[in-house]
This record gives sequence, structure tokens and C-alpha cells, in this order.
Amino acid sequence: MISVICPFYNEAAIIEGATRHMLDQLAQLEEPWELILVDDGSRDGSRDLLQPIAKEFPALRAIGYARNRGRGFALKTGIEAARGDVVVTTEIDCSWGDDIVERLVAELRRRPELDMVIASPNLPGGGYRNVPAKRVWISRLGNALLRIGNSREITMYTGMTRAYRRERFLELVIDEPEKEFHLEVARKAQAFDFKISEIPAVLEWKDHRFAKPESGKRKSSSKIPKLMRTHLVFAIAASPFRYIIPLGLFVAAVSVVLLGAAVINLFNEAPSINLAVLSAVVFLFAFMMIGIGVVAYQGRELQKEIWRLRGEQREIARSLERPTSLVLDSPAQRVTPPRSDGAHTRSADTNG
Repeated sequence: MISVICPFYNEAAIIEGATRHMLDQLAQLEEPWELILVDDGSRDGSRDLLQPIAKEFPALRAIGYARNRGRGFALKTGIEAARGDVVVTTEIDCSWGDDIVERLVAELRRRPELDMVIASPNLPGGGYRNVPAKRVWISRLGNALLRIGNSREITMYTGMTRAYRRERFLELVIDEPEKEFHLEVARKAQAFDFKISEIPAVLEWKDHRFAKPESGKRKSSSKIPKLMRTHLVFAIAASPFRYIIPLGLFVAAVSVVLLGAAVINLFNEAPSINLAVLSAVVFLFAFMMIGIGVVAYQGRELQKEIWRLRGEQREIARSLERPTSLVLDSPAQRVTPPRSDGAHTRSADTNG
């Protein structure tokens, strides 16, 4: 079963049209599916607009909570509530393409060794459409820095549109409640040796397709300065040894050059003491940098072990708890999501 998770916050302008459009696209899937919309504490009545649609489409489940907690918290809530073995997280307005769920799942099904698939506009065949140039360049620059600080395996660290094998995802202990959630998941997935792949995708801003005429243009809720600051800190702190050790080796090479110049001056009876002292100081600085890099590497390995122990502790705690049922907005039942043309998909047991 496929569980599609879409968080939202104050989306009354588009939520009805976007939800119906998403349901139409999911109805074309050959596998059983469910759509879970997570209300991240909206204050504009967005969730109330979903109730009539949920009665019409039993495969739609609208869940949420009263206070805004952040996108990461909403995604974790949705994934924990999911019943599918594959979970896809994406935007409700299909901004990554109408067929993005089908393509992500197909990649997972085609390659059983994969644990995670990411939609990336930074691959050949991907790109941006109707997105402000400023946002495009911020995204490209941010992901370039993140690749330097982490791994070049991933070209899109900041995107939400991904597919996971749910049981594998639940092994990760995720702490970030906001948009840094995507960075934390990617970093910890790499630390736990997840098999990760990417597919090219085009990101298109298309609020105009679903917005009500009287609602005006929807504005992005992203806080750009804050995102830039937190993502830069993450890039620097993720794996500092990746740039500290090479920089230390470069400085050490400079000290050797200075020492060579001092020796040449000595044989030529030219002043050499200043170059020799400068070489020693530069070498000491290089030694300190390399030492910091080694300590940073050891710290990362220790951090990975702490993450692993936290995951094991959580699993032990869960095994000791009495099983309980999660109360959701839609009752568990056998569903056959209707298509817009009157056809039906394969029956899906929402109890998994």
C-alpha cells in the first residue's frame, strides 16, 4: 500500500481544488493507496473544508492538531499514522508534477535495494518553472554548500518530495520540527547507510490552478533569511572534517614551501631566520587544523553511535508499551477510491 503524506498550514485558498486534483491523480495508481493530509495548526479553517471531501473519498484522511508545530512535526505525524509500506511526502498542489507519486514509487519498486528516493530539480531533466529566480538561486547555492559539507550522493537536500520504505524510515530518530527536518533525515539516512537514489523532477509553482478567485495570490510561508542561516550552519557543522583537514594539509604545504625558501636563503647567505620562524608558526597552525579535523571525524562517528542507541532505546520502549490504536478522523474500512471518470482502483484495506 502507498501512503501519501501532505502537510498544510493556512491553505484555505487552494486546499479544496488541490486535494481533489491530487485524489484524481492517485486514482490512476495500480496499487492500493491512501492520502493523509496533516493540518499543522491552521487558523483559517482549512481543515474544515476537507470534511465534505473526506466523506466522498474514504481513502482521504485529514488529521492534525491545534497549534502550529512546523513542517517536520507534521510529516512525522503523518508517517507514524500511515498504513502503507511505502510513504511518499509531497506538496498537496502537485507542484512536483501530477505523476510524481507514481514515479517515486516506481523507482522504489523497480529497485528493491533502495530505502529512499528523492525528487530533484538539480538533475538533468529536472528544473524549475514559474519559481522566482531568487528562490531558484538560493536553492541551488544552498544545496551546493550542503553537498560540500555532507555528500555529493544527494543533489537535493532541501526538498520535501521523497519516497521512503516506512519501516526503514522509522529506524531514524528525528528531532527537527521545521524545514530543517529534510536535512536531518538526509544526514541520518546517510549515516545509517540507507540506499538513496534520486529522480529528475520539475518544481513548478502553480497556486493559480487551485486558488479561489476571491482569495488572491497565495504567498510563500518560507522565512528566507532564517532558512539560509540554519541551512548554512547545518552545512558547516554536518561534517567539518571534510573541509578542515584538506585546508590543514594546504596550510602544511605552505609551511613546507616557506621552510624551503628559508633553506635556500641560508645557503645563499641571505636572511632566513624570519622565513624559518614563519614556517614553524604556519606548520603549527596546520597541525592544529588537522587535529581539529580528526577530532571532528571521531565526533561524527560517536554521534552516529548515539543515534543508533537512541533508536534501539525507542524500539525497546515501544515494545514494552501496551498496543494502542491511533484515533484518526476517518474510520478504518475497506475503500475503493473513485476516479473522476467513474472507474475504480483496486480495493485497498486501509488497515494494512
